[in-house]
Amino acid sequence: MTAGLGLLLWPLLLAQTSAVQPADATVHVFGLVANPGPYAWSQAMTVREAVALAGGYVEDGSKNGLEIQRMVDGKLVSKVATEDDTVEADDVVMVRGEPFRPGVTRGASLLLGRCAACAS
Repeated sequence: MTAGLGLLLWPLLLAQTSAVQPADATVHVFGLVANPGPYAWSQAMTVREAVALAGGYVEDGSKNGLEIQRMVDGKLVSKVATEDDTVEADDVVMVRGEPFRPGVTRGASLLLGRCAACAS
């Protein structure tokens, strides 16, 4: 009878251990986000979700300027990322801005009601 009970409990144990996460697992979000810093990581978290935890993009932040930095075999590895990429515990998500384009200005010229890039 005890052997049968053990077989019944086995799927329950598998379900509990497969959802185990490191207690203090974090993902760090830096760059052009509203509130850069460490945030609680969860399994299957995407870059989009990590950026949202950090308050979203600031004015110059871009979903086209995403990077994931991760330690692999003691070395820092960086890769270009998309919002749909999955982050792992202890990853760093870096949000950069749109590439600088000479002759295109933002801010002050728009406040004046004209576009500096459109001027002839």
